[in-house]
This record gives sequence, structure tokens and C-alpha cells, in this order.
Amino acid sequence: MEVLRGDGKLLENIDLDPPNKHQEVLRNIAIILDTVAGSVPMVRGLGADGPFRGRPLNVIENEIVAHVYDQIERYEPRAIIAHVTVEADHTTGQLIPTVEIEGVREDGY
Repeated sequence: MEVLRGDGKLLENIDLDPPNKHQEVLRNIAIILDTVAGSVPMVRGLGADGPFRGRPLNVIENEIVAHVYDQIERYEPRAIIAHVTVEADHTTGQLIPTVEIEGVREDGY
């Protein structure tokens, strides 16, 4: 099982030519988690979006989990997701989505 944390560090050492399909799917999920919506030309819906200021933490966490599931289902349907959780760093105010990938579908989409 692979665990990816959307803490902004996934794209630091990204491999743009992964050796296999499994690594390709992990790379694509890393891009989904660390991209700001509206920042990719021609794919404006890709990535995290929405201001969450002044809203209850449990509501925001649920919306982030649902958004991550939707993004992965739309842009990388080969991934088999085990869990999506949100870690709250109260010192920095960051909400960090964490995705556990159970596997990769070999049959394509």
C-alpha cells in the first residue's frame, strides 16, 4: 500500500518518465494533490480549490476528502483508493490530504 501526503513536497523530485504503470499512477496522484485548481492551462478543474476560511474544521475536512476522491476518480481512474484522510497541522493552519493507494487497475480505465 502506498501513502501519498499532499503537503506540497510531492513534486520536488517527481519522475516524469516512470518505469511502470504503478509509478505512473502514483505520479499522477501526486500531481493532483499538489496542484492548485485553475493553474493548469486546458485542465482548469485539476487540483485543490476553494477558500475554506471561517468554516468548521470537520466540514472542511469532509469536503476535502470528497474533492480528492472526485479528482482521482476523474483524472486517474486506474488508482484503487483505500482511504483518504485529512491531517490538520494546527501550528501552521494547514490541512494535508493523505491518500492510501491499495493498487492500480491493469485493465486501463
